[in-house]
Amino acid sequence: MNDTELSGAWSVLEPSARRRARIETRVFEWLEASETSLFGEWFGLLKVEPLTAVAFVSVGGVALVLLTPVGWMTSWLFQ
Repeated sequence: MNDTELSGAWSVLEPSARRRARIETRVFEWLEASETSLFGEWFGLLKVEPLTAVAFVSVGGVALVLLTPVGWMTSWLFQ
């Protein structure tokens, strides 16, 4: 390995200033995300969105109405 190959390999291993800043930003974001409390994470998961709740309830109701007779028919077929 000569000096040119060594400097080429070293430049690949050592990030530029812009890349180093991006890496540091990602690392700091990851560290900040790991420092959030469990209460905050659960509260974010349990946040109620009205449109989504209406959609889930309506789809559940339709599925219950349509699938109940289908269940009865399949149970009659397999008796």
